[in-house]
Amino acid sequence: MKLSLLSVFFISLISVSVSAHEMWIQPLQFSSKLDDKILANEVIGQNFKGNNYAYLPKSFSRLNISLGNTTRAITSRLGDLPAIQETSLGEGLHVITAETPLSELVYTDPQVFLNFLKIDGLPWVLAEHKKRGLPDSGFKEVYRRSPKALIKVGHGKGQDRAFGLPLEWVVKTNPYTSKGDIHAQLLWQGKPAANMYVNVFNKPNKNSKDSELIKSAFYTDENGNVVIPRAKGGLFLVNSVKMVVPDEETMQSTKAVWETIWGSLTYEILDNN
Repeated sequence: MKLSLLSVFFISLISVSVSAHEMWIQPLQFSSKLDDKILANEVIGQNFKGNNYAYLPKSFSRLNISLGNTTRAITSRLGDLPAIQETSLGEGLHVITAETPLSELVYTDPQVFLNFLKIDGLPWVLAEHKKRGLPDSGFKEVYRRSPKALIKVGHGKGQDRAFGLPLEWVVKTNPYTSKGDIHAQLLWQGKPAANMYVNVFNKPNKNSKDSELIKSAFYTDENGNVVIPRAKGGLFLVNSVKMVVPDEETMQSTKAVWETIWGSLTYEILDNN
């Protein structure tokens, strides 16, 4: 589906005001046949609920699909909805990776900032915020996102790997060929992200609008590793947020006092036998 230019313009205006909630890639089907087209939405929201966004070139600094060591740029058209509409690269585990450019957000309500820190496991930020003498409201944050999705095509065999995203989940156990819990590692700038807070959202029944949402939280170990239980199967969204003080160039050009980097991962447990 391709939206009209007027609709795309309207969506682009809305997207400017979107706060730094989770962003993830959600395929319409996490399992497909070799000749099926891979369709996936760009979703922004919270608690595994959000809005689907039409494709806008400015929304991504990179957007790729990979199979093994082969990577191809995703060539969506302006206004495509779903935003990703690709042919497969063959049978096996496909990985969609994306990275967004810096966006800006101004906190006008102190409670919004406090809620964000609580939900995403960043309690240390508040003390540092006060130590730096920053105001309770009216300050700016810049953020970027690096979502990743795993899709089974045909037999679905294969191994995820690091693709050089700023904050990146790398899955050690293929959810489509493994029967155990999912072992994953979080990388920050290519190195293990130790003791990072992890939100996991699980929808066991993907076909029900009223499906229960199971939420759990973990911390990565000293090597950035975490074990995510298979639970009842279904859809999974794994999300972590890294918060840093912007570098001098970014701080001067944007006047931002904080920078957040979001890393998300989506996949499906197709059975739970």
